[in-house]
Amino acid sequence: MRTILHSTERITANSWETGVFILFLLIFAVSAAYYVLKHGLADPKRDRFKLVLNCVMIVTSVIPPELPMELTIAVNNSLVALARKAIFCTEPFRIPFAGKVQVCCFDKTGTLTTDHLLLEGLAGLPSRSPLQLVLNPDQWSTAAAEVLATCQSLVMVDNELIGDPLEKAALQASRWSYNADVAVSHDKKTRATVVQRYHFNSSLRRMSATLQLEEDGSSQPVPVAVMKGAPEVVRQHLATVPDNYDTIYKHFAAQGARVIALARRLLQAHLTGPELRGLSRDQVERDMAFEGFAVFQCPLKVESEPSLAELAAASHMLVMITGDAPLTAVHAASQVHIVTRPVLILQHKLEATGAGIGPGAYHKPGSPEADAEFEWLSPNEQVRLPFQRSWDQVLLLAAEYDLCLTGDALAHIEGAGLAKKVIPLVQVFARVSPEQKELVLQTLRAAGWVTLMCGDGTNDVGGLKAAHVGIALLAPSALAEAKRKAKAADDRKSKGSKAAKPAAGSQQLLPAAQQQLAAAAGDKSRAGSRAAAAAGAPGDVVQKSSKSKKGGDKVKPGHALLETYRAAGKPVPASIQRWAEMLDKLEDEGGQDVPMVKPGDASMASPFTAKAASVAPVTDILKQGRCTLVTTVQMFKILGLLCLSTAYALSVMYLEGVKLSDSQATLSGLLTAGMFYFISNAKPLGKLSAARPHPSIFCIYFFASLLGQFAVQLGFLIFMYRTALAVMPQDERQESDAEFKPNLVNSVCYLVEQIVQLTTFAVNYVGHPFNTGLGENQGMLRSLRYSGCFLALLVSEAIMPLNER
Repeated sequence: MRTILHSTERITANSWETGVFILFLLIFAVSAAYYVLKHGLADPKRDRFKLVLNCVMIVTSVIPPELPMELTIAVNNSLVALARKAIFCTEPFRIPFAGKVQVCCFDKTGTLTTDHLLLEGLAGLPSRSPLQLVLNPDQWSTAAAEVLATCQSLVMVDNELIGDPLEKAALQASRWSYNADVAVSHDKKTRATVVQRYHFNSSLRRMSATLQLEEDGSSQPVPVAVMKGAPEVVRQHLATVPDNYDTIYKHFAAQGARVIALARRLLQAHLTGPELRGLSRDQVERDMAFEGFAVFQCPLKVESEPSLAELAAASHMLVMITGDAPLTAVHAASQVHIVTRPVLILQHKLEATGAGIGPGAYHKPGSPEADAEFEWLSPNEQVRLPFQRSWDQVLLLAAEYDLCLTGDALAHIEGAGLAKKVIPLVQVFARVSPEQKELVLQTLRAAGWVTLMCGDGTNDVGGLKAAHVGIALLAPSALAEAKRKAKAADDRKSKGSKAAKPAAGSQQLLPAAQQQLAAAAGDKSRAGSRAAAAAGAPGDVVQKSSKSKKGGDKVKPGHALLETYRAAGKPVPASIQRWAEMLDKLEDEGGQDVPMVKPGDASMASPFTAKAASVAPVTDILKQGRCTLVTTVQMFKILGLLCLSTAYALSVMYLEGVKLSDSQATLSGLLTAGMFYFISNAKPLGKLSAARPHPSIFCIYFFASLLGQFAVQLGFLIFMYRTALAVMPQDERQESDAEFKPNLVNSVCYLVEQIVQLTTFAVNYVGHPFNTGLGENQGMLRSLRYSGCFLALLVSEAIMPLNER
C-alpha cells in the first residue's frame, strides 16, 4: 500500500510547459500593452481610464483563457475513445505521456504468456531417461507426488481452491484431493496433514513444509519435510546432487518451460505436531533428497507476438522484467521480438550451479571482490566472459549481444554504481524481485527515457507506479468468458439454418452453449431459480414478459421501446433509435460478469486498467497517446499564432483606428471554438508509425514554425491594411477611441484576420502518420468549407444585408 500511495507523483496536467508557454505569450502581451500605454500617455486628450482598461484587455486577451478548456477537451475525448475499448484511466493527463513512450517494459507470466500453467510432466525420475517427461501420476514416485500435492499455499474458499495457478495445476495433475490442510491420494491410501508452512519468498525462491504422513495400515504418522523451488536454489539444500542435475533443468528451461525442483526428507519419527511447528526453516530444509523436476509450460498469448512486433516496428525499445529463470525468460523474449540477437546473461557463477554455497561464498554485492564471482554466459554456455567493472566492455557487449541480468547481477551492478549506465542497455531482467522491478523503471526514468510498464499481478505494482504509463491487465472472470463463448455459439447457430418451431406443449432443449453456462453457474443459481419459482405468479409474469413471441429469446429494453412506438403507430425519431441502441448495448454489457478488483491487484496502483487478458490494449493506448500529444501540440501552436495576431491587432492596429464590431468579434470567437472542438475529435490511425511526434513544444521546429508563420501573417495583414488605407477616403478614418463604424479598412482587416485564422487551422492540422487526415476529419473539413464560403460571400458582397451587419 505504501508503494501504491507514495511511489510517484500524481499527474494532473503538464503545468510546466503550459506555464512557460504562457510566459512566452505574456512577453508579447506586455510589449503590446506598453506600446499602447506609451502612445496613449503622449496624447493629453486621451481618457486615462479607458487607456488603462485597454491595456488590461490586451493582456487578458493575448493570454488565452480558453487554453485549459481546449487541452481538457482533447484529453477527455481520448478518455472516451479508450473507454469504448474497455481501457480506463484514473489520471487523464498521463495520456499525452503515452505518445512520448520510448521504452515498453513487460512482465512475462500472465502478461505475455498465459497464467494457466500446464504440467508437461516430471523429469529426472529414477529408473527413467534423464530427459524423459512422465505425465502419468501412476508412474511417478510416491515422494514426488507428495511434494506436488502438499508443498503449496492453496486455500479453499466456497468450495473452490484459490492460489497460485502453478500450484493448482500441480495438484490437479497429481490427482490428489486437498481441503483444510489435508491432502489425500487418489487411491485413498495416503493421507498427508500439513503441520507448518515456510512460504515462498521472492528473495529465497523456494518453499517448504512439514507434514504428518499416514499410510494405509500404518500405526502412527511419519513426519516428513517437503520442499520445492528454483533448481539452482534447491540444489544448495540437497544431501546428494545428481550428476546430470544441471543438464536436465537447463535443457527444459532453454525451451521456455518453467522448471521447479522437488525435494523431500524423512524427519525423526518421534517428532510430534508441536515439535514440528517449532523447527526453524534451516532445520527443515537441510539434507533434502532430490525427487525430480516438475516441468510446466506457460504458452504465449495469441496477441503477444503481433502486438510487440508492432511496437518494435514503431521504434520502441522492448524490455522484459520477470521473476522467472533467465533461460525461460530469454526463450520467451525471443518469441516476442524483445531479443533479436545472440544473448549473454550476467549471473553469479554459483547461481547457475549452486555448488559451493556456504559462508563466505558470496562477497558483498557491489564490492570489487565480488566482480570475480560474476560472468557473462550464453544460454548454451558456449560463450563465457568474465565480468569487468568497465563501461567500455559493457558497451562492446551491448553492440554485439542482447543482454540479460539476473536479480543477483542487478544487485551487484547497483552496488557498484553502474545501474544508471547498464540498465538502459539490457533487454531482459530475470529472477528479479518486485523491488528490483521498481528500481529498473526508476533508473530508466532517471536516465531520461519515457517508460511504459504492463503487468497483471501484485508483484508488478512498484513498476506500474514508477513508470510514466502503467497499464494493468484485468482479465475477465471465468464466468464472463463462459458467457462470451455461449453468446458466440448462439450467434453462430442463429446465422445457420433456422430450426422448425417447436410444437405446442413440447419441451424446448437448451443449446449446448447454454447448458455449459448453466453448469458453470453452479448450484446457487439453480437454488435461486427454484426460489423464484416458489414465489408464484409474479415471477412467472416477469419471465413471460421477458420472452418474445417468436423464439423465446429475451427481449432487450431498447427493442421493447421501439416496439411500443410501432404498436402505437408513431414514427420512431432518430434520437429514440439511438437511445434504444444504447439501452441494448448496456443490457449486453450488464449481462457479463465483471471481474472483481481485489486489494493488492495491479489495477489498484496503475493509472491505466485494461479489461483484457492480452497486451493488445498497449498499442491502443500508445496510438491514442500519440493522437492526444499531436493534438495538444498543434493547439499550442494555433493558440500562439492567434494570440500573437491579437496582440498586434489590439495595439498597433487599434492606435490606427482599426476595430471590430461586437458581432464580428462574437462570430470570430464561435468559429475558433468550433474548429478547436473538431481538431480535438481527430482519431488515431490504425497502425503505429515508426516516426515519433515531437514530445514537447520547446523545440526548434515548434518555435521556428510559430515565428515564421506569424511573420508571414503579419506581413500580409500590414500589406492589406496599407492598401485599403490608401484607397479609403480621408474623411472615413477613425480615431482609436471613437465608436466603431464600418469602413473599408475595418472590413478589409476583419476579412484578413478571418482568412489568417482559417489558414492557421488548415495549415497546422497534423494528420498522417499519427492522426486521421484533414479529409477524413469530416467535422473539421466542413467547418473550413463553410467558413470559407461565408468569407467568400462577404468578399463578393453577394448578400449586402450580411455585409451591413
